[in-house]
Amino acid sequence: MKREQVEHVRVTRHEIIQQASDGTEGLIDGVTVRPLTLLPDDRGHFAEVFRVTDPVAERFDFAQTSLTATRAGVIKAFHYHLEQDDIFLPVSGTARIALVDFRTGSPTKGFANSIFAGALYPKAVRIPAGVAHGYEVMPGDDLVMVYYTNRIYNPSDEYRVPWDDPGVGFTWWGIENR
Repeated sequence: MKREQVEHVRVTRHEIIQQASDGTEGLIDGVTVRPLTLLPDDRGHFAEVFRVTDPVAERFDFAQTSLTATRAGVIKAFHYHLEQDDIFLPVSGTARIALVDFRTGSPTKGFANSIFAGALYPKAVRIPAGVAHGYEVMPGDDLVMVYYTNRIYNPSDEYRVPWDDPGVGFTWWGIENR
């Protein structure tokens, strides 16, 4: 993706995505949400995250896996990449993953999605290049998230937009950035 194929845009439509998967109305084009099935027993639980045959991982060449922890009440947003796709997998705590489609040729340009994911809402979320993303950690437990990228981290492919940029107009829910 070239730099001219991405522009900071104002949110024109915002959908909260519950248990969606690829192709759901209101979902940003190219975003895939894979609900995870927890299989509990008396020792705990097990969940298969994804297989290479799942839509969330289709044509995704894994290059790096990272782990991040973020305190409850913190917003980390926004940034996007021109070359890199991400898959977010919150494993403890709860995140409201925020997405805004900045891609100039996308049928969902200007759309925003909020996807709740974490211990109580287990899912993997694929975020394509050109879609600005970030998250806010809901009150309660701190967030621990594993994320996968299809490129090795390259700081020159990370473009930042302030979390509260009025030109984007994304509505956060009262959590303060720290």
